[in-house]
Amino acid sequence: MTIDPRERQVPIAHLLRTRPDLIEVQYTPGCMLNSKGLEEVRRARQELMGNTPYGMLSIIPEDVDFELAAMQKDHLVSDRNEGSLKAIALVTAANMMEMVLKLYFSYYPQLARILVTDNEKEAREWLMGQLEDVARTGS
Repeated sequence: MTIDPRERQVPIAHLLRTRPDLIEVQYTPGCMLNSKGLEEVRRARQELMGNTPYGMLSIIPEDVDFELAAMQKDHLVSDRNEGSLKAIALVTAANMMEMVLKLYFSYYPQLARILVTDNEKEAREWLMGQLEDVARTGS
């Protein structure tokens, strides 16, 4: 089955559905990750993916910043409760952002299939492997 890539633009990110089971989120250079912006990304993901379980590749540029209050909220709780997110790979070149993301996901455990790395190729390969495993095992 093929799909026409569908996309959405929100103030902090560009979202692109590249496969029926994969969405890529490219955060805007210099943006501020805050609760309002992350909620807009969540709604855009839901519009693009509907009820289809999927994997997500998020690419966060080096100069992206975050509000502390945004890190104190579980932004993926509805995705987890609905079982829509099967695997998440996050790519960031900023050491501080990598540490913050790892801390965030340890505080708000989403699922077992999470990778935070500075290597986009590694993230893509890992995510494809996770989606293949989910398709094969059903979980």
